[in-house]
Amino acid sequence: MATGAVSADAAVVEVLNGRNYLDWSVLVKTYLLAQDLWDVVEEDEEEADDKFKAWRKKNATALHTIQISCGRDTFSLIRDTTSAKRAWDTLAEKFKQKPFLPSKSPVQILNLIKQPPGCDKSLYKPLFDAVSRGDWNEAKEFLTLHPDAIRARHSYSNKTALCMATDLEHEHIVEELVQLMSEEDLEITDNNGRTVLALAASRGNIKMVECMVRKSKKILSIAINQNLTPIVLAASNER
Repeated sequence: MATGAVSADAAVVEVLNGRNYLDWSVLVKTYLLAQDLWDVVEEDEEEADDKFKAWRKKNATALHTIQISCGRDTFSLIRDTTSAKRAWDTLAEKFKQKPFLPSKSPVQILNLIKQPPGCDKSLYKPLFDAVSRGDWNEAKEFLTLHPDAIRARHSYSNKTALCMATDLEHEHIVEELVQLMSEEDLEITDNNGRTVLALAASRGNIKMVECMVRKSKKILSIAINQNLTPIVLAASNER
């Protein structure tokens, strides 16, 4: 258990104090991934494989990392916990920021619900930069560490990564992102009330349209402004 400042080779630069959970969780998760310990945080002992002795050692190492990354008050919450997964879940339940839903339209509220909990838009800047450059390898690497980022929105444009890739017509990135997303994710709209399918249709990009429709045919019927569906929009643009 840390009491204040931590050493330069520690997992975090500041112990968990109840106000810095987002940054803390990113740093500790990255450290545990690098040490090949994240699996014991995702899976409890009942779900581990038959090599219990190896699992027990990894669990102890991961748990110790979490413990020494906590301040006195936060450590008291997990003092009696013997599982790295339960320790992580306890801290997440206590400190992870809950999404705030202001008074907005149903579509805007739906989009807010689909934002990653406790979303810090600046955290996802590397993803948007990679998508903007058309660099799928870098974008994929970021999404591997932060899978919830696939629903995050850009700080200024308010676009998701898929919306940005569609707008820029980075077809290879669009196809990869669609594969990673759920059907509901494809229903997220931009500031103009358009789904990514409507945006792809307005661009006249058949390849992007086809990959989205293969994922979800429901989005074909989602109307945008002026009650236009993507099909009508494409036709009106003579695409």
